[in-house]
Amino acid sequence: MGASKARLLVVIFVAQLLTSILPVRSQTSPSLSSRIPKPDPNKYQAIRDGKDWQNPYLVVRPEGIEIYGITPSAQGIPVESVPDILEHLPGSAWPYGLVVVVSDVGVLSSRKDVPRINANRSRLMKTLKRQGIAVELWPSA
Repeated sequence: MGASKARLLVVIFVAQLLTSILPVRSQTSPSLSSRIPKPDPNKYQAIRDGKDWQNPYLVVRPEGIEIYGITPSAQGIPVESVPDILEHLPGSAWPYGLVVVVSDVGVLSSRKDVPRINANRSRLMKTLKRQGIAVELWPSA
């Protein structure tokens, strides 16, 4: 089996796993933007190190998006899965309000990864904007 097929299978497996373990959102549950306050830059503008960031931290990878500390480490999930995962995070996961950090993965296995990362970032940014989630773009590590 080729490496790309193996990666695709891993992404599908992770997406299915997350779908099966996360509770299904009911139509009566409040949306993320209605239960989490607007971003408060005064709470995070002085943060300079990723280890100090307390809100969700999203890493754009060639194979998808990693939500640091939530999805499997060093693996990407489909961009389309991100809103549902963020929606199910508790209010305590959003101490700065409705804002996330987005950063590209720091180490590439090939230059061929760059267009895939760019495409995933573009789709992610549009998805987050539709959800009313503010974004702090940070440089890759």
